[in-house]
Amino acid sequence: MRINNKPTQKKQNVKVFAGALVFVFVVLLGGILGGIIYERIKAPEVAYNKIINTSELNTADAVELVANSVVDVSSESSVGSGVVYTKDGYIITNEHVIRGAKRITVKLKDQCKEVAKLVGVDQNNDIALLKINKNNLSPISFANYSSIRLGETTIVIGNPLGELSGSVTDGVVSSKERLVNVDGKQMKLMQTCAEINSGNSGGGVFRLNGELAGLVVAKSSGENLEGLGFAIPSDDVKKSVEKIMESSKL
Repeated sequence: MRINNKPTQKKQNVKVFAGALVFVFVVLLGGILGGIIYERIKAPEVAYNKIINTSELNTADAVELVANSVVDVSSESSVGSGVVYTKDGYIITNEHVIRGAKRITVKLKDQCKEVAKLVGVDQNNDIALLKINKNNLSPISFANYSSIRLGETTIVIGNPLGELSGSVTDGVVSSKERLVNVDGKQMKLMQTCAEINSGNSGGGVFRLNGELAGLVVAKSSGENLEGLGFAIPSDDVKKSVEKIMESSKL
């Protein structure tokens, strides 16, 4: 009996070819699906990077982010600025702005005025914490001071001269650790070339992503002096406020 095995061989070849096609299809499909899953997983990180990447923002973006977080602070004998610490009404300013005050008033971005209670002060760092009876405010977020770079663009928002509420100036970080004598105390401060005037004290120096880089504390004035403003670094402000908050609960 003669056996013809050619048709059987052809069937085997077809099966091998079909298997190879299936394998290639599965590999391609797996690659496509893997890419989609990877992009979905990475999407939140990419979006977050876009938010914190200061090179993709400008001063107008920064102002929109933080304008509602800056307030005016006034007393019988002094005017200054402040920044919102919490949604429920805690406000940060300089101790020298409210020193000796019997009545402190905070004016918000919407022009609403509130009488403020003094929670506590850190005189060594020229920080004061106030409390107003107001909710749903826009608190600032603190920058990690070590991540701030020399030459980085920042904006200053405050109440220069006590009459120009919400004024915005910009400049770069000129120094991160400048030793400055302020009211007889030597302080290590951030130096900025943003224009600062009396009344700006207690206002914020902000990065373009909206983070608080420093709290304005002083300006140098005198003949032929321009572009010399100083701020308490964000890390020091945060530590001082946390210390005051903890002391107020005792």
